Amino acid sequence: MTEQGRQIAAPWRDPTFVAAWTAGDAMSDMLAFPRRLAAALVAADRPEVRTVIDIASGPGAFLVCFLEEFPAARGVWSDASEAMLDRARESLAPHTERVEFRPGDMTDLDAAGLPAGVDVIVTSRATHHLDRAGLITFYREATALLASGGWLVNLDHTGPDEVWDKLFRAVRARFAPPRPETKHHHNYPLPSVDDHLSAYAAAGFTDVEIAWKAFHTCLFMGRKPA
Repeated sequence: MTEQGRQIAAPWRDPTFVAAWTAGDAMSDMLAFPRRLAAALVAADRPEVRTVIDIASGPGAFLVCFLEEFPAARGVWSDASEAMLDRARESLAPHTERVEFRPGDMTDLDAAGLPAGVDVIVTSRATHHLDRAGLITFYREATALLASGGWLVNLDHTGPDEVWDKLFRAVRARFAPPRPETKHHHNYPLPSVDDHLSAYAAAGFTDVEIAWKAFHTCLFMGRKPA
């Protein structure tokens, strides 16, 4: 595990912290729509998906959406948190025969033992913990695991400029209830939209879109060139 990976993973290995975070996850319902949207968009382009990897999967909500959208697909759950693994086994129980659990560090995918040539890689609310170099490395290593024409989907928080950051924070509580504070590592400033798009481009993507956005959170979707 890299030093950045150890720093990011430390609090998520504490079952008490994980229980508090999941119990207070006020954004969970809000993100149900972009998760379903991502699965539907991939299905419209690549209906015969066979393998989906969910990196830094946590409880596995994003993977569940894709397994429901693609009933013939198998899923690979990957996360550095053993405490999250216990919760993921519960949420993925209806699909357990189609899921492989592979604990691994998102900052070193080459060492995570993940399969290559897959149709879809998803990740959610994880890469904002990375610095810019780590973000570029993540996109590059994830892209190497995709088949030609495969999809790299990232639903994550971004760091807008100061004006928009203040505006979003001023109104966000009207639409998403505030959650109890659970302090953990963030790399400030958070990667911006441009940082993500640049990292996609550095990984060789020429077809990238922000398919959904609300406040600080964006659904980035890119298709690996054939």
